[in-house]
Amino acid sequence: GSHGMLLRVNGVALFARGANVIPTDELEGRWSAAAHAEMVSSAAAARFNMLRVWGGGAFLPDAFYDACDARGLLVYHDMQYAQSGHSPKATATQEAELRHAVRRLASHPSIAVWDGCNECQVVMGTPTGVYATFVMTVVASEDASRAVWPSCPAAGWSSGVRLLDALPTGRTLVTPKSRSRIETHGPYQHGSG
Repeated sequence: GSHGMLLRVNGVALFARGANVIPTDELEGRWSAAAHAEMVSSAAAARFNMLRVWGGGAFLPDAFYDACDARGLLVYHDMQYAQSGHSPKATATQEAELRHAVRRLASHPSIAVWDGCNECQVVMGTPTGVYATFVMTVVASEDASRAVWPSCPAAGWSSGVRLLDALPTGRTLVTPKSRSRIETHGPYQHGSG
């Protein structure tokens, strides 16, 4: 089976063309608003239509999201968790941080997808299940107007979202029971091709 994802905007299928946005500097915050706007303008000039805020980075400044809104670029937004060792704990502090981040960004029309984490296949009943039971449950409770996705990569949801558009339904988010391996970087890295 396919682990593909089909994005639709206003009912029209969209082939995403874009890139990951990773930290721009070792000391985040040194980039000016103009630099973030220039990065987004360069992406638009390259005919990108989507940028992914990478889960191993940081929530970006408003200038980035404002530029995406103005240039019509969609944002696929990871929550700021990546691989093992950077996983969330279901604490009041982390819940408050997630709620704050989603509330701050939800008004941006460029946000198309909220994603739980980078390179952590979410399997219920395992340590990665926290991305469904905590992270994306909090995100969906704050913004039910956007698609939610368990992780990048992922096999999607078996319940808790509408199948056509992955909008949260208010029911419990559950990932499929299958633990099939999902390649994260392509066959070139792990020798399967």
